[in-house]
Amino acid sequence: MTRPVLVRPHVMRRVFGLLVAILLATITPSAASNIQDDWQGVERIVAIGDVHGDYDSYLTTLREAGVVNRRGKWVAGNTHLVQVGDIPDRGPDTLKIIGHLQKLEKQAKKAGGQLHLLIGNHEYMNIIGDLRYVHPGEYEAFKTRHSKQLRDNFYAYVVKGIEQQGSKVGDADRDTGELPEVNDAFREQWYSEHPLGFVEHRMAWQKDGELFNWVTGHNAVIRINRTLFVHGGLSATLLPMTLTEINEQVRAELRREPYQGEPIGSASHGPLWYRGLARNDEASEQASLDAVLIHYDADRLVLGHTPDLNAITPRFGGKVVVIDTGISAHYGGHRSSLLIEGQAVTAQHGKHQQPLPRTQTETIPYYEALVSEMPENQRLSAHLEALKSSP
Repeated sequence: MTRPVLVRPHVMRRVFGLLVAILLATITPSAASNIQDDWQGVERIVAIGDVHGDYDSYLTTLREAGVVNRRGKWVAGNTHLVQVGDIPDRGPDTLKIIGHLQKLEKQAKKAGGQLHLLIGNHEYMNIIGDLRYVHPGEYEAFKTRHSKQLRDNFYAYVVKGIEQQGSKVGDADRDTGELPEVNDAFREQWYSEHPLGFVEHRMAWQKDGELFNWVTGHNAVIRINRTLFVHGGLSATLLPMTLTEINEQVRAELRREPYQGEPIGSASHGPLWYRGLARNDEASEQASLDAVLIHYDADRLVLGHTPDLNAITPRFGGKVVVIDTGISAHYGGHRSSLLIEGQAVTAQHGKHQQPLPRTQTETIPYYEALVSEMPENQRLSAHLEALKSSP
């Protein structure tokens, strides 16, 4: 009787590592680590949240924010645009979005502006090989006329790696399920799990691939004027690290270079994953937030990562602003952006603009206006009712 196909993750990592080593015969030096992460004297800032592979919603959001024109060209002059990470996964258009952003980076700089693209947990996951949320369309986007041959070569190297491992450990390891039995069932399952374009996708995200180099040339957290921008959040656990130290360590982890201390890129308290500022009780989190703002000499944090209300969500009296509203169709296509000009902070949902509340008395009117604009958003309505009933 044929045994069930079983490929342990660590085995696949070993054999895939063998393939990458062969396909990427030359290794380019890593980019310089001294990447700027602090800008002062900026007149106008626009920030958008996670876009998750939805090109149409992403581009419409930029148009509604006045950043690009109908043709997708930069028209925002000296504006600094911040995208807080999580470009990939959930939708099929990551490669298309990145291609547009790469052009936009150059256009913004030429116009006197700047495009800041932060590293999110999904960029991190794609680089380390955690593909749980990769949309099938992501692989399709990489497909070329060479994809079939590349995939066949990949399969041959996988089989070769399994055979080499088997010759080292002997038949006993096979009996425990450590190594799969290479047969027709194994081949059929393997091909179903590795669509055309998979190899090219992995080569682009692997060390020294095109997307790897592009992502690791960016930061995890930046400060513009007195506002911090980060994907997940900043926990007091990270203190007394500087912004530069945080950014250099995240890049070092991704590049598999030496660094001091425990990893932060994959940690729940790290800048890519921390949800305490978005979800924890404000009273219990207030001291931690104050310590972070004092340490980094900032007035507020702008976060992505947590689309709980599908609306731009001010917390802690406006000291924290969550701007992940679920722009992607996967989350409902709730387009939004945040505008900061001097002391004025404005939330934009679709074409509707509204000043962000600065005091407790302004909070309920802010959410009342949002509910009137988005009556179908049940989470938002429930949040408003909870605010009204609280002391």
